[in-house]
Amino acid sequence: MNREWIKSLPKVELHCHLDGSIPIETLKELAEEAGLPENWMNHAVAPAVCADLNDYLSTFDAVLPVLQSEDNLTKAAYAVARAAHQENVVYLEMRFGPLLHQREGLTTRQVIEAVCKGIEQATAEFPIIVTILACALRHHSEERNTQLFEEIHNLQVELVSGIDVAGDEGNFPNECVESAVRTGVASGMQLTMHSGETGSYENVLTAIALGATRIGHGVAIQNNVDAIASVKDRDILLELCPTSNLQTGAVTGWEDYPLRTFLDQNVPISINTDNRTVSDTTLTDEFMLCAEHFQLTAQEIKELNITAMQHAFTSDEVKQSVIDKIDRFRNK
Repeated sequence: MNREWIKSLPKVELHCHLDGSIPIETLKELAEEAGLPENWMNHAVAPAVCADLNDYLSTFDAVLPVLQSEDNLTKAAYAVARAAHQENVVYLEMRFGPLLHQREGLTTRQVIEAVCKGIEQATAEFPIIVTILACALRHHSEERNTQLFEEIHNLQVELVSGIDVAGDEGNFPNECVESAVRTGVASGMQLTMHSGETGSYENVLTAIALGATRIGHGVAIQNNVDAIASVKDRDILLELCPTSNLQTGAVTGWEDYPLRTFLDQNVPISINTDNRTVSDTTLTDEFMLCAEHFQLTAQEIKELNITAMQHAFTSDEVKQSVIDKIDRFRNK
């Protein structure tokens, strides 16, 4: 597979965390401005093999201290969108947890507006469409997460296209966020949920029952026929993040990664980075790895991007516009 062809292909990314995807150069600049030690951001990149999901998530402890001001959130959002554009991602959904950026007194509105400002600067400069997914965190209280989704709905920010739940799935299953999620869905917001990342296919089924139309990761369903059938029958997209899934031990190795299994069974899937910096990857890298390990053809790579766009949280007009760009792109 030709790397330049993949890089040039108009691509779609649905699962990209803002705080885990800020280019390392930007992070180092923010750390220097904050007076942090020179090697502080060395901890922002996870080991190739982590002990578990929580070990992977601990990398965010290095990043979050510099994301507590409006200016820094704006710079961060701009930098992530710019980096995605540089490898021809033409549609990006950028997700983050607003409550994680309120240590120094910012409100949810200020956090959202600061990120929107960075996105607007990037989209005015580059031909990329970027929307926001607001994440609740599993370890936060049900009351706090419910209030967050109510605030997000009441703000009526155009760039916010949906909601998500992220965090420690093993210790905080979907039942811990049920009330908050039901509140968000009832208000009309589109839902994706991190589920099936830590070995529990049941979390995927509860996410679907709560109204999720996409699942973050979802690899745990690969050996459960009924769960696969539920996902397929309801046209639920799995947002696969291969490098991240291998790092966290969600899947033990490439030989066990279910990408080809899902493709062969017509399960809707997309390929994503999860965290560009934490996982030291790009969407081009992810497609290259998948092409290498699963012999993906150029047409299959195009179809994966089209499938992603069909399940994007955006208007039919935007979907068709991006799909047309992918369709028109030459096969290598």
